[in-house]
Amino acid sequence: MLLNPPPADPIEKAEQEPRWSEDTRKVAGRTAIALFAVLLCYHTSLWTLMRGLTVDTPLAYLGLVPIIAAVLGYALARPSITEPNIHDRHIDRIVGVPLVLAAFASLVLLPARLSTMYWLYRIDLLTMPLFVAGVVALAFGVRMLWRTKAAILFLFLAWPIPIRGLVTLGLEPLTGLTAAAVRMVVGVIPVATVMAGDGITFQVAHGGAQGTFLVQVASACSGANGLLGFLLVASAFTLVARGTKSAKFSWLAAGTALVWVFNVIRIVAILAVGKFFGETASIDILHPVAGLFTFNIAVLIMVLQAHRFGLTLPVFSGPSRTRAVLAAVPTAGRAMLGIVVLALLGSVFNHNLTAYDPISSSVGNPRVGKFSQVSLRPTGFRGERVGTFENGKRFFGEDSSWVRYQYAALGSSQLGSDVPVLADVINTGKLQAFSDFGIEACYRFHGYSTEGVKRVDLGNGVVGTVLNWADPDGLAWTTVYWLWAVREGSGLRYERVVLLLNDSNAARVASPPLEDSIARQVGIRADEAVRGAQSGDVTARQDELRTFLVQFARTVIQSSADRSAQMPEPVEFGG
Repeated sequence: MLLNPPPADPIEKAEQEPRWSEDTRKVAGRTAIALFAVLLCYHTSLWTLMRGLTVDTPLAYLGLVPIIAAVLGYALARPSITEPNIHDRHIDRIVGVPLVLAAFASLVLLPARLSTMYWLYRIDLLTMPLFVAGVVALAFGVRMLWRTKAAILFLFLAWPIPIRGLVTLGLEPLTGLTAAAVRMVVGVIPVATVMAGDGITFQVAHGGAQGTFLVQVASACSGANGLLGFLLVASAFTLVARGTKSAKFSWLAAGTALVWVFNVIRIVAILAVGKFFGETASIDILHPVAGLFTFNIAVLIMVLQAHRFGLTLPVFSGPSRTRAVLAAVPTAGRAMLGIVVLALLGSVFNHNLTAYDPISSSVGNPRVGKFSQVSLRPTGFRGERVGTFENGKRFFGEDSSWVRYQYAALGSSQLGSDVPVLADVINTGKLQAFSDFGIEACYRFHGYSTEGVKRVDLGNGVVGTVLNWADPDGLAWTTVYWLWAVREGSGLRYERVVLLLNDSNAARVASPPLEDSIARQVGIRADEAVRGAQSGDVTARQDELRTFLVQFARTVIQSSADRSAQMPEPVEFGG
């Protein structure tokens, strides 16, 4: 008796259909929509990473992380032969929906909650992998999410904060080591003379005294750029390569050493070209391309020599990706529609992050100068220092300062007041101190009554708070305050700026109406709803004073950003 063989398991079915079959086109289209959704939702975040590739800094290579992660995800997407063909769409939703909603909520709520600290710590890049993981689970199933987990986790390397800290710690020793190696080489090959002093400056003589120029092995020449770039590329390679952990570690260590040696060779080559062909050939022609050339050569050598370390490239064979996806998620129309709609909404809030650019760089370095440097000449006003308070040191640290400024209107703009605006500015290195000793808590401690507490958009990504308060004697004030990070030399400090306007009946103010970003207002109001904050009603007079003070705060912040842009560029590691 002849029996018909059972149908083959779709997961185990080999890729015998045409390369661009209907199923393949279906999965390719779904993949394209998923990629489009991620790019749409995080377009500003990704653009800031890609923009960094044009900057000659160690963190520039972080722009490669999303590209490497995408390639890595494709390589890891193929299922293994032993993978069971068991799928549950409910689990896909249980895992995927919370992930995409958490990422979306962070784009909406956290900029309003954290103000400029959101960009300073690049929370958007920290939550982007959550959105990607949710999209993968909903579009392709949790088994695909598990297969590509290494690629999604790799996206966390785009978060610049921990890497910036490591670079900061290692840059100076690496620069010294590189300069020492160059000194050793030029001691044998006399293409330059070491200048007395710091040991990182070399004099190159070409054609007499007029052709002499100096080359300095500064931090940009330390090799940190190439080392970080190699570690990013090489770590992705080790995730797909076959071999023992010790073999992979040995290969990484050898590659790191080779990249550094090639960087030393690059510097010596620049010195040699300068000696024989002059400064133009050395600095203007060779220097811009030598780093990329030596880096690529070093990476190519390590890839070609990987087999000597016991590493082999995987053979990409096995069950079809297409069959695996369709077996797990035969149809995903509603899921993809929901993802695209959420990505479209998220893109609006992600685009708002461009407002932070004048305040902080894309790797979280503050761009705004100290208040005393950049904030005393807003349009239509002039500020001057009128007092200091020493009793704040026990609250905000011994290195803190508390200075009061007074602004007077010049009568030359639509924004004006016939009473002075006071600004209390506390500068400290301890951000937590502002949470420990908050404004509202301080007012309540002193017996002041507060009302109309409300978060407001102050422009350039700064979110502040406006409130009205009165002391026990009935003296009433309107206050607007905000926090931000400022640069002081090459360091970072934090400032809390508190603007105060006396609610005298005789005070006269003039202000244009407030114009708010709809997306920013949605974020602020949503955050207040989540926190259960209630601002309460204010009188028409209070609303007039609040409108003026908010508009004045926006003017101060915009003026501070404009003046900071005219200051010398801060030393930073990217963005």
